[in-house]
Amino acid sequence: MHLQPAPASRADKARATREHLIATAIDVVRQRTYGAATMFEVAKAAGVTPGALQHHFGSRASLMLAVLKAILTAHDGTAAEWPDASLGLQQRATGLVECLWARAYEPPRFLAAWSVYFGAADQAHMQSQVAGMRREISQTLHLRFTQIFPESQGRPDLLAFVELVLSALRGIGVARLFGADPPSERAQRDQLALAIVAWCATPTPSRRSAAAHTCKETP
Repeated sequence: MHLQPAPASRADKARATREHLIATAIDVVRQRTYGAATMFEVAKAAGVTPGALQHHFGSRASLMLAVLKAILTAHDGTAAEWPDASLGLQQRATGLVECLWARAYEPPRFLAAWSVYFGAADQAHMQSQVAGMRREISQTLHLRFTQIFPESQGRPDLLAFVELVLSALRGIGVARLFGADPPSERAQRDQLALAIVAWCATPTPSRRSAAAHTCKETP
């Protein structure tokens, strides 16, 4: 005898509907523009009434914030794994760059997120929440960096360098708005990995001074 699956609860149905609406909104933003992703157009694309969409998201701003959250936390389980701290420095640097690229900057949803960022630039009521989301992601990535590169801990230039790495990948990703160029993108990521290796292998000014002082005292 085959058991019939339990009927979905009202909460499950509501959750599935919200996920469908968010996915549809992401597609509208990605395939068209942020400006085209109005409540009416998203509802039309999702096959629901504008009233039904507004029931789940009271305003366009609420919908777009839900879109950003979904994009920033998305992980399909197929992306590269974070490199282990026990690996060699070059392997860790390459692994980190490729993992960040595969998880965050290469997927089409990355460009959809930036369409929302640019489109909401003049909407003050969204900016603080968007900034909060990005700050949380940035803190997570900073922690990940120090876990993968223990030699970076305690360096006064750590924050600036990690932000530089993320900015470089962000720039490569945004440039895809004008067309992808995989060979060039890969070459740039290779150079970024080399920069991480060089940074990790080079003592900070304070460490260089300490090392020089030690050498002077050594007979």
